[in-house]
Amino acid sequence: MKNNYKFWIIFSFILVFVIGVVGGIFLEKHLIQAKPKKIKRERRAVHFPTLEVMAKELALSSEQEEKIREIFKNNEGRLKNLRSFIHERLSNIRSQLKDEIKNVLNEEQKIKFEEMIERYIQQRKKEMEKRKKPRKEKGDGK
Repeated sequence: MKNNYKFWIIFSFILVFVIGVVGGIFLEKHLIQAKPKKIKRERRAVHFPTLEVMAKELALSSEQEEKIREIFKNNEGRLKNLRSFIHERLSNIRSQLKDEIKNVLNEEQKIKFEEMIERYIQQRKKEMEKRKKPRKEKGDGK
C-alpha cells in the first residue's frame, strides 16, 4: 500500500508540472505575447489648403488673396524642380539596386528577374489607376 501512495504522489507532482508547463506555454503565446491586431489605415495625403479654403476660413481680403495667389505661382517652379530631382534620384537608386542584384544572379535568373520587375511595374500601374478612379468620381459629384 505504501508503494501505491508513493506512485500517486509522484504521479500528481508530474501531472501538476506538466499542467504548469502547458499552461505557461499557452499564457505566453496567447496572452502575454499576443500581438495586437493591426489596424489597416488607408493612406491619405495631407494637402495644403487651397486659396479658396484659406480665403473662406481666414476671411482674406481681395488684396491678400492676390498676394497669396502670387506666392503659389512663385513656388510652383520650386515644387516642380523638387519633384523632378526626387524622381531622378529614386530612378538612379533603383537602377543601382537592379545592377547590384543582377551581379549576384546567373543568366537564367537575370531573365526571370527582369520578367519579375516588369510584372511588378504593370501591377503598380494597375494600382495607380484604381487609386485615380475614386478621386475622379468624387470630383465629378462636386
